[in-house]
Amino acid sequence: MPKRLNMWIGDHAAPEGAGLTIPFSGPNVPVEEAFAWLDHHLLGADNGVPDWPAVSNQIMFTYLTRTDPETGKDVITEPAVRETRPSWAEVTTSTERWYLTSAAPGGRDGGLDAEPEIGWQREFTAGYPTEATAVDDPVITGQAEWNGSPKTYPTGKFDRRHLAVWTSAPVESARRIRGVPELALTVRSSAASATLVALLLDLAPDETARIVTHEPLTLPDLTPGQDRDVSWRLQAAGYDLAADHRLMLVLTGKDPLYSDAGVEDSTTTITSDGNRPAHLSLPLG
Repeated sequence: MPKRLNMWIGDHAAPEGAGLTIPFSGPNVPVEEAFAWLDHHLLGADNGVPDWPAVSNQIMFTYLTRTDPETGKDVITEPAVRETRPSWAEVTTSTERWYLTSAAPGGRDGGLDAEPEIGWQREFTAGYPTEATAVDDPVITGQAEWNGSPKTYPTGKFDRRHLAVWTSAPVESARRIRGVPELALTVRSSAASATLVALLLDLAPDETARIVTHEPLTLPDLTPGQDRDVSWRLQAAGYDLAADHRLMLVLTGKDPLYSDAGVEDSTTTITSDGNRPAHLSLPLG
């Protein structure tokens, strides 16, 4: 059977939940397209499904709007613009590498830069939740994103005792993030196990941020005090980073969305070695 990939914004069941569980809740595009797909391939319905492109991605927080003639304000008509591609291989057309460095321009955090840097280290005390979480409330956070109110991160409140941050300089030109970001770095823990939760954020000039993507990594078999090279793929993203905004990468050891193998009060140390400098591979399209 042919395959189709729809990517929707929002967390667990946020896009399709109402369409599956609440009768007469109104149009629900994710559910309608799923039923149309099944109607064609299982029942033979002539409904245009064979002409659909193989991939359709919502681009996060790029809402379709109309102007209300009574109030003059913009009203969201659809939760996000969609982009189609003939295949997943054509979603990403190039990759940009951002190296984790010891210091961000004019800031207290590490940096994201075009040039590699080795020999630095940043550490935090694991086992404590912070303001840097993937979602506040599963489904509820996703529904808010779906309805035009994405979670805003007050980055000034991030507790640097329990997480590490790397921030780029403002980008001169917009970035069309399309595909799967990858993160590579060296980690050391004072405990025999650790969890890293990576959040990639869009940092606005007012120091608030929105999430681009995230992903946890659990390391259950560490040797305390010994470096381990790790890499992992973050969740696929479709996101437009505006000019003058910055990329922010946050690494924490605890997120209420996930179980973890972190040990409370253990120390997690992030480093960059000469064999493979720590970096973020950003997919563009």
